[in-house]
Amino acid sequence: MREFYELVKAATPEQRANLSKLTGSGFGDSAGTLCNHIKYLRAGSVGQLFWDKSWKQVVTDVADQIGINWQATLNGRRWKQLPTQDIENAVVTKLFQDMLDKLTPEQREKIILEMKRNSDDPSVEAWLASGGTMAVARMSGFGVYLMASTLLGALTNAIGVTLPFAVYMGMSQAIALVLGPVGWTVLAGGILYTLNQPNWNRLALAVVYISVIRNSLEQSEAVRQAEIKKAQQERIEFWAARGIQVK
Repeated sequence: MREFYELVKAATPEQRANLSKLTGSGFGDSAGTLCNHIKYLRAGSVGQLFWDKSWKQVVTDVADQIGINWQATLNGRRWKQLPTQDIENAVVTKLFQDMLDKLTPEQREKIILEMKRNSDDPSVEAWLASGGTMAVARMSGFGVYLMASTLLGALTNAIGVTLPFAVYMGMSQAIALVLGPVGWTVLAGGILYTLNQPNWNRLALAVVYISVIRNSLEQSEAVRQAEIKKAQQERIEFWAARGIQVK
């Protein structure tokens, strides 16, 4: 569970609090506590004491429960070669597609239009235009982030949990207008509750939200690197204007 621990440790306090709400952790939201709670959800009160599997294995178990397309996800690779993030993305995409399949054509079109307004990412446009048939590997980090946020907007509202972050809030309101109050329950009943066991519901939500955390961390790092590069370029140009060459 080291990978899960490091991701949660790097998350913001708000993100850890959100994850605690989603998983029903009653003993706090520290990285260690959340890590132990995931073990409890997966293995039970006694089994957690002997659980020594990885976060990748937890995500794989959730992927098996919801029935992802393993052939497409593996794409010629062995499971050991597969990054955990690829399996998370496949889970997010499968749940998102299941959500769209439960909607009427008119509802689906409205939600897709709202997603397009939240992103100018070509990969999102291509995925939506393909009807979800495009390979997940071609989705950008932000594309997966937007799908995961939209999915959380639907599912958490159905189970009475509110998570305050920007894209989620916008999509939550948009979906609420499309579905209406009764639609939330119907939607969730068609996606998560087919897993039959409450713990699997919580684990599926955990996978989706860890995907949000992972992609937000990657976006933050990309912005940081871009700012460093810009500052270095400005420094070079500053001294070059004064006839001084710097490296």
